[in-house]
Amino acid sequence: MEPDISRRPAVAAGPDGSIGGGLVAKDQIVIVTQIDDPHADDGILALERQGYEAIRLNTDDIPANTRIALRYGTQSLRDGGDQESGEIEILTNGRRIQAEEIRSVWWRRPAWFGLPNDLSLQEREFATDEVDQVLRGLWASLDCYWISHPENIRQASWKGEQLHRAAKFGFEVPRTLITTDPDEAREFFAAAHGRMIFKVMSDPYLGAATMSRKYPAEQLEPYQTMTTLITEAELDLLESVRLVPCLFQEYVDKAVELRVTVIGDELFAAEIHSQDDERTALDWRHYEVDIPYAEAKLPAELADRCLALVRSYGLNFSALDLILTPDGRYVFVENNPNGQFMFIEHKVPQLAMTDALAACLIRGANS
Repeated sequence: MEPDISRRPAVAAGPDGSIGGGLVAKDQIVIVTQIDDPHADDGILALERQGYEAIRLNTDDIPANTRIALRYGTQSLRDGGDQESGEIEILTNGRRIQAEEIRSVWWRRPAWFGLPNDLSLQEREFATDEVDQVLRGLWASLDCYWISHPENIRQASWKGEQLHRAAKFGFEVPRTLITTDPDEAREFFAAAHGRMIFKVMSDPYLGAATMSRKYPAEQLEPYQTMTTLITEAELDLLESVRLVPCLFQEYVDKAVELRVTVIGDELFAAEIHSQDDERTALDWRHYEVDIPYAEAKLPAELADRCLALVRSYGLNFSALDLILTPDGRYVFVENNPNGQFMFIEHKVPQLAMTDALAACLIRGANS
């Protein structure tokens, strides 16, 4: 059972801790995630090492294992006060998230809601939309620190816009084509001298998570689409782009790849030596392959550019993927506004990202 944060001393809320007419100690740290999330596990331990506790809200416990009560208006129906209020009670352990007491929220990896399997498809869609409506209204009304707000995460997730914005911030960006025209794709292949890759823009598991939510009784075969090198042999398959827009990029030669993680005002950069093994040369996300990782030292101008890009989205966390080319150029690949980072920290322990993230949640503001 998770510890009860209500037993902890309140964190000082600063000069203006009031909501409505009363003074409220904003001392709750909330982690919104799912039942199976090692990042959240480590984050809770990091907070405890620094003397604080968090309330973990697993969205797959909603609504079956929670009780939600949100009160709006100038007068509370329960106590006759003039303060809007609300709570989410987690029935499995009796802990309560008090909306007006939230100091900071870590929007980690929420799952789809836990609805009964015996609902019809229409009932399931309606229930999902209603729960989503309530929670989005709650998140939008909170006055607290976010890592990061879900709407900002969503805005930062569009691949085409990322490339456009990165170029405006001075990053070198690979030549890229997003198209439903097979002839355009073939012309791009020729212009890239046959060095063209294909990447999925949305879900590398091809919508499996959404299908599993909508059709829980279906047995889906797991399949992950990695970065794919397009050769002459695949050109006849390009007719299929008429059905689904596809993203193609010129292949960029790599000396090493870089994972640059921004947490608050801090930057943590790691080298990924993907070119040391042919299995990771095209896509380093073959976690079963043991390749070297090391701390990276970025030029000051590049580090500032990374921070500025992340801040432009209103994010307090993001993980950028870059390429360092053999001739010393830094090339932007993509921005992961809610990316994984624990695998980096395990490989390069001096990049103490979990502790840094916990410190941000405790402060409730950037350093």
